[in-house]
This record gives sequence, C-alpha cells and structure tokens, in this order.
Amino acid sequence: MSTLDEDVRDAVLAVLPGLSEEKLVSLLNKLASIGVESKSDLQFVKENDLPDHITPIQCRRLLNAWNIEDKTVCAKVSPLESTNIVFDVSPVNSPSSNFSSSCTPSVSSTNSSSSTVDLTVWPENFEVPWNRMSSGIKTATALGRRPTAKERREMVRIIVDEMRQTELNPSKSQCLIVAKKIVKQYPQSFADVLKDGTRIGTGYGSLLIQLKTRVEHVNRGCSFSRRRKQKKTSNSPPEDTGPGPTDQYGCVRWQPECPVDDTEESLQEKQEEMKDLYSCEGPAGAQKGHLSQLMKATYYLQRKSINACPPPSIAELKNEWPYLFTPKELYSHFKSLTNISILERLEKSMEEKGKMILQFFRQKPAGTKTDEIQRILLKFDDSGASSFIPCVVLVLLSHFKEKNDALILQTDVSATAGDVEKSLVLPDSPRLIVLGDILTATQWMLSIEGQVVVGPHPNFIAGFAALFSSYYNFNLVYQEQASCTLEFVQRCFVGINPPTGTKAATAKIGGKKGGKVSEKRNHTVNPHVCTLLRKLMDFEWLSM
Repeated sequence: MSTLDEDVRDAVLAVLPGLSEEKLVSLLNKLASIGVESKSDLQFVKENDLPDHITPIQCRRLLNAWNIEDKTVCAKVSPLESTNIVFDVSPVNSPSSNFSSSCTPSVSSTNSSSSTVDLTVWPENFEVPWNRMSSGIKTATALGRRPTAKERREMVRIIVDEMRQTELNPSKSQCLIVAKKIVKQYPQSFADVLKDGTRIGTGYGSLLIQLKTRVEHVNRGCSFSRRRKQKKTSNSPPEDTGPGPTDQYGCVRWQPECPVDDTEESLQEKQEEMKDLYSCEGPAGAQKGHLSQLMKATYYLQRKSINACPPPSIAELKNEWPYLFTPKELYSHFKSLTNISILERLEKSMEEKGKMILQFFRQKPAGTKTDEIQRILLKFDDSGASSFIPCVVLVLLSHFKEKNDALILQTDVSATAGDVEKSLVLPDSPRLIVLGDILTATQWMLSIEGQVVVGPHPNFIAGFAALFSSYYNFNLVYQEQASCTLEFVQRCFVGINPPTGTKAATAKIGGKKGGKVSEKRNHTVNPHVCTLLRKLMDFEWLSM
C-alpha cells in the first residue's frame, strides 16, 4: 500500500469508523493512485474515483463530509489570507447568527468568485469523530454495552470540541440534533432506557444535557459566545385561558365524547343515584358492585366537571362526585384517564427498581447529599420497617434537596381527619398524611386544597398511589417544592414518559388555588431528574 498522510486515513475513519481494515486499505490505495497526497486533496475526489466494493451510500457520506469540511476550513482562513470569502450567517431559525457574524471573519471584496459557507445545516452533517474516542468508548459501541460515566464524559468533551470547530457556542437545538444522531447510531450504549425497556422521555435527553452543559462550561469566559434571549414584558394581567397542555399531559382519555347509549340527562340521574347512596352509606358504599359500574358509566360527565373553565374547587367536586375521593375510584379514574393501573404499576416497579435505587445510594455516589441519605438509610435499617418503599421516597426527596413536608406530612397515630385539619396547616397542593413515623406508619390520609379528602386507610404504597393519581385526575400541577421527586416517580415508576412537557408548575397563566393552572411550556425531562436517571441506568446496566 502506498504511504499516505496520516490525516487522510483519519479523515476516512472519521466518517466511516466501522469500515473493515481490508476495505480501508483498498480505499487508501485507490486514493493514492488518483493522486491524493494530503487531506486537502480530498475535496476534489468524485464518486467514480472510489472503489466499487464501497457502497454508494458510503461513497456519498465521504464526499459530503469532505466537501463540508473543506468549506469549514475555508471559513477559518484569516482576512489576510483570503479577501474574497463571504459568510452566510443569517439563518432562518438560528439564535446564534449574531454571534457567528461577530466571532468569525466576515470579509468581502469586489472579486466575484466568492464562496458561501452555510452555518445553519452543520448539525445535520456533523460527523462524530469516533476514531478519536477512547478504547472504552470504542469497545462499548462495538459490543453494544453502556460505557462508564468517566468514558462518557471524555466522549462528550471530544464531541463538543469537534462541534466548536464549526460553531463556538452550539445552541441547544443544535446539540439536540447531534445527541439524537448518536443515540440513533448506538442506542444500546447511549439511549435513556432502563433495563426493563422503559424509555425515558425522548431517549436522548441525558446526552443532550451533557453536551449543552459542556458547551456552556467551555464558553463561560467568552463574552462573544453568550446567547441571550430578549426579555418580554407586559403590563396586562394574565388571562384565564382554560385547560392547557399540562392538564392533558400523559393522558389518553382526557375528555371523551358522551357515550352513544346515554344522554347527559341519563348520566346526571346516575350521578344523583350515587350522591344518594353516599348520603346513606358514606364511603362504605364504594364496596357495592354496582357503584363501580355507575362510576365507569359516568366517566364522561366526571371529566366534563373536572375540565370546566373556570375549574371547580376540590370541595365542589367532592360534593358532586363523593365516591371519586375513595382509593378504589381514584385508581379506577386514573386507569380510564391514562390506561395505567396505578396501584399495580407502583407496587411492581417500586419493588423492582426501589431496591436498585437503595443499592445505588448505599454506594455513596458523587454529587449526592451523602450524609443525609446515609442517615435515612441507617434509620431505615434500624427501624425494622416491613416495607422499604417509604425509605425510597425519602431518599429521593433528600437527593433532590426537597423537604419531606413538601410531599408527606406526619401526624399522631390516633389522629382523625378532623384532628388533622385543626392541628396541621394543610397547603393547597396534595399531601400524603401518614399517622406516625414515615418509615413505619401503616395508616394514611390525603389532603388537597387545605382539607382531608381521603382517609384514613392502610398501606403506604396505596396512599402514595392515591396521592399521585390526584395530580392527573384533578388537573393539578406538581408543586415546585417536590416537582423533581414527583417527575422521577412519574417517569421511572409509573412509566409516563412524554418526550416533551411537564406537570411541574412554571409559567403560570391564570388558574385557581390547588395548582389548577394552564401553562406555557416546551420542556424536555427535568435536568436533575434526567441526571439521576442516567446514573441509575449506568449503575443498573453495569452491575448486571
């Protein structure tokens, strides 16, 4: 084989890292035979110059990459070296256009033979320099396993350095395109997928966060590379726009049509029948077989009441639909709304994943509140508790630096609903109230909008299922003080994983107490949740 510049070999492997040694040698020989002596000569290669046993797609990928790279190199030529270069830095949808024009040379001359470099499409054509990756990354991608956290961080550094050869400060949308391509190419190594097959969000959220975080880190001292959004100000009061995306988030039957065999009048008669039953028998009437049939038959009317604009208070809903505030019917309504059996799902997933989460935190991983978490684990070990699920919830709250009372309140073991409402300050957002110590309590209640709406009932996991159901059933957002823990439960344990959106309270528009709001949003997975999920995925896969 003819001796070629090492850059030529690297240029081929950068585009086709999986090319066999035999085909690589043949390709290098062919390039040498047509006169390629250096990397700069690759821009002149045509498709018919390449060997026949390389596929047409491989040929086009090589030519496309070499032509783009040549344009990028031209874009970096100083004004003294070339006076006829014109940069096209006015993209349609790129927020970095102003920065690009100020941080790269933009020199034109009267010479008509100018070239144009379009900086808007580079992410689609970006080639990951796999040949420069560590042996650990190469082995992981070849064997379809997950790399270690250290190997993944090294990979991110190399990728960002390569991206910055074209764009000093890649935007989040540009990082997204690159992350998506990497996960698509090597899903087993980089996709956000738990061992049981649960995909988290888009599947590439954690890699996107790592890429963008690295970009921000390397640009932290460069004033030219900052991206700023113009603040929007308005003196007009927010409008109540009615139910919004957060209300329907994760739902499959948010507002169904009226059943063909019924009318609203006939459904209202069934509603009155249930109200009469409750006035006679109270919550115990929920155990009657025909009650469940009546609740299922009136699901359309329940949703119409809940989705009304302005939204009704919880007290009004409880008066109109008293049996909706029993554990059995909370679970049933959630099943109709999301197609998920919430109690069964939580029991199974917390049993399987909860143990893994506790094992992970017992390793004292970096970036966690080790002392506080270890204190919780030690207390759990000494408590003799029959269930580890309360411990899992406490550990998650501690990890996300969220207080226990942002989600769970404690009261006396013999307290009644009336006692709780008198002795505790109950917030508008939902709270699980346990009777006794959180780790060992066997009875629970549920409060919403300052009043106890369910309880007391046995079994902590049953109470947690009722708590979580209430956010979806009644169009409630996650309270900010516990939003990370709730989103983690939603994605990891319940398995509701929309690629965009969130139920966390952010940009509120109108609404009433209890967190019933409509919101502007275009969010991916919460970054704190995404980071923990990625660490758990690595721990789970690497500990197999």
